[in-house]
Amino acid sequence: MISEKYRGKIILFNPSPWTGLSLYKRRVLPLALMHLAPPLEKLGYSVNIIDQFTDRGWKKKLDHALNEKPVCFGVTSMTGPQIIQAVEACRRVKKLHPGVPVVWGGIHATINPAQVLEKPYVDIVVIGEGEETFAELVEALERGSSLAAVKGIAYKEDGEQCFTESRPFIDLNVFPFPAFHLVDMDKYNEQILGRNHIHIICSRGCIYDCAYCWDPVFHQRKYRSLDPENVLYMMERINRDYGINSFIFGDDNFFIDLDWAHNVLEKIVQSGLDLHIGKQFIRADTLCRLEKDFLELLVKAGVKRFVIGAESGSPRILKMIKKRVTVEEIIESNRKLIGSSIQPAFLFMMGLPTETPEEVGESLALADRLMKENPDATRSFNKYTPFPGTELYEMILRMGFKEPESLEGWGSMDYRNIPRESPWILPETKKLVSILDYALMCSDQDNSLGGVKKADPLSVWMAKMYGPLARYRVRSMDTRFPMEPMLIKTIRRVIGRDRG
Repeated sequence: MISEKYRGKIILFNPSPWTGLSLYKRRVLPLALMHLAPPLEKLGYSVNIIDQFTDRGWKKKLDHALNEKPVCFGVTSMTGPQIIQAVEACRRVKKLHPGVPVVWGGIHATINPAQVLEKPYVDIVVIGEGEETFAELVEALERGSSLAAVKGIAYKEDGEQCFTESRPFIDLNVFPFPAFHLVDMDKYNEQILGRNHIHIICSRGCIYDCAYCWDPVFHQRKYRSLDPENVLYMMERINRDYGINSFIFGDDNFFIDLDWAHNVLEKIVQSGLDLHIGKQFIRADTLCRLEKDFLELLVKAGVKRFVIGAESGSPRILKMIKKRVTVEEIIESNRKLIGSSIQPAFLFMMGLPTETPEEVGESLALADRLMKENPDATRSFNKYTPFPGTELYEMILRMGFKEPESLEGWGSMDYRNIPRESPWILPETKKLVSILDYALMCSDQDNSLGGVKKADPLSVWMAKMYGPLARYRVRSMDTRFPMEPMLIKTIRRVIGRDRG
């Protein structure tokens, strides 16, 4: 229930990692901010979500909202290029209205709060989940009371950084659904197999300890989920209110609790609604364990695609990154879907610490085998991105990596970019990965271009022109005369797809 008492405005900002022509390409709901709004609205606050991904007039919208004297300005950001746009927005807030408190939250702020708080345009950091913490913080700011009693934050007082007691994770079933009414739902969709889908999240956290992943740091390997009845109710409400019947489950791992996942899928089937699930994230070893009746249920529930983190074709690398799956399980997971209406999309990384060119070749060979054995399979390769606080990050620090000295420096940490100073990667591997990065994207079976996303005509045209040389590069691993990667990177930087 919304409070009848109006208590002021809150501005929430979702920065984009891209610039230029690509700034408004992505269409994923700003769920991190949408989850913050209902507790605030219940207390009587008005919430304004400004999403740089979809709003070309975000600066004017921000300026207008600031003129209404908001209680605070909140921003969320991943580690990486999102930080650049977040910093720009915060500087704008402080320039126009220096008295408005700026609050940072999200993954990077949680993992690295002290460095974020050093900036003059950041006043407070929310550490961890924000639903409960942010609502308490806003009330404290409005009243002008001490922030020391607000659990789960860091703030500045008399020039010193102060950290309050940590806050336990929330019960997802206690808090309301995201504030879908605060965004234009028509702007958010991802097309999969001819259908427009929106993203929802029904669980949080992952019990695994992959050495490269930020999730064990943020969620501390604690897994929580909505009751199956609440999952279906949320889907039914979205279907009823917005006419949307196709969904992408953005859960870190939808299948951690197989009984829960089975119950959710059963309720979707039993609902009698024409609901579809564009994709779900699943581990290869979990997929290997699914029985025939479970796979049949998935098909009945309208599941179209599984995203599977293969990561590497090298047994040594898989062990080093604590993936806890084998190459054999990756192959078997692919085979289980041959002839099924569910398509597997495999994700690989390159440029991992100590990875050799031969081990990159093992990943290429595995990806090729997966696609030959299952014609519906796709794959994508990204460069390893260091996330602070992870085991691999501690490893590369020991290898001589110098972490960015400022918040803005983290903006170059991107899965398309290897930092200039990258002592964790062998020179010959770095050269190979730099050349293969764009060549691999030009395959018809790449997740970005192969029938999954064709929203960027220029990128598709470039891929076709570059295709013959790209296929030669991947097939032969020939790194001589590496002219085309620089040209492609320059073009993508101009249109805003890459930075630095």
